[in-house]
Amino acid sequence: MFQAIDLRELSEMQAAERAFVSVYFSGTDGLQSLTSRERTLRDMLADSPDEAFHFEESMKLAREVLDQNPQVLDAEGVCLFSCWALDFVRGYPLTAAVPNLLRIGPAPYLRPLSEIQDEYENFLVVAADASATRIFQISSAVVQEEDRVRGNVKNRVKKGGWSQKRYARRRENQLMHYAKEVAGVIDDLCRRQTFDRIVLLGTQETLAELEEALPADLASRVIGRKGVEMHADDQTLMEEAWEIYFEEERESERRLWDRIREEFFRGGLAAAGATRVLEAALAGRIEKLLVTRDAKVRGTRCRDCEHLVHGTPQNCQSCGSKSVYQVDLVDELVRQMGLTSAEVEFADEIPGLAKVGHVAALLRY
Repeated sequence: MFQAIDLRELSEMQAAERAFVSVYFSGTDGLQSLTSRERTLRDMLADSPDEAFHFEESMKLAREVLDQNPQVLDAEGVCLFSCWALDFVRGYPLTAAVPNLLRIGPAPYLRPLSEIQDEYENFLVVAADASATRIFQISSAVVQEEDRVRGNVKNRVKKGGWSQKRYARRRENQLMHYAKEVAGVIDDLCRRQTFDRIVLLGTQETLAELEEALPADLASRVIGRKGVEMHADDQTLMEEAWEIYFEEERESERRLWDRIREEFFRGGLAAAGATRVLEAALAGRIEKLLVTRDAKVRGTRCRDCEHLVHGTPQNCQSCGSKSVYQVDLVDELVRQMGLTSAEVEFADEIPGLAKVGHVAALLRY
């Protein structure tokens, strides 16, 4: 499950400039589509025998892993990191599709992996009516398991006088105890695994009682409630749940941008623009990084002193060396966030964020 992949551990991996091979693909066709890219990289390294040798050896390690684990080709996606110089190779089958990429660099290319971890956070789907509740655990974009709670709450009846009132009170009592039982199961699940979001589907009466029964901490995680027919099949229920989930995901991106703006307006704990954000990242000051999903932000690193800057200067701004190379600055920021245990949020385009260079952050201090 890709949510279990430790980005901090991978962020700590570092080698020479082109010693690491990073491969992402979805399916056999995706892997085959990288063949041309591999040939081109090999041709471009022809003038650098040492780097060409490292590339060939790292590619051998990568191919060995794929040959020994052919089942990974059936996964929705695959990411694989290989470095012959460090005797390191690791592959991960993924439960979400990824772009087809083959890159060489001084460290694992983590940006696509960080993006799917952000996009597909673990959440619970609770589908409930008076007769039964089904609880789906969505982890790394797939349904992992399901819990059931029987309701057996009496149906509403049309009777008159005291008999009707007594029946209604009994039914309300049953519904209350049933909701408390379901809330207890949800609480237990959230203690055993992190689920920051909860989607409620089902009959409005049952869901209202359930929300009332949830502890405040769990109630605050409910991101949406929708009335649905409980005889709907699982696929329909999941489609409804994913729609609510992604609406909240986009809204959470906008809320983070609003927080950053408000902090920035009053000169508070916020940074905007790649240069200022990079400075804060290297100092370990970032709490949450916000970046436009498809942002192309270039940086430059020095081979001699490892100094990293935003932009594409021709010589190192720290030591003056002309031995510099360009990098994907968003990937560099992702690695820095892994090293400092900060969060990364990839957002659909937000006009204000685009105006400041597609990168902004909330700061710790």
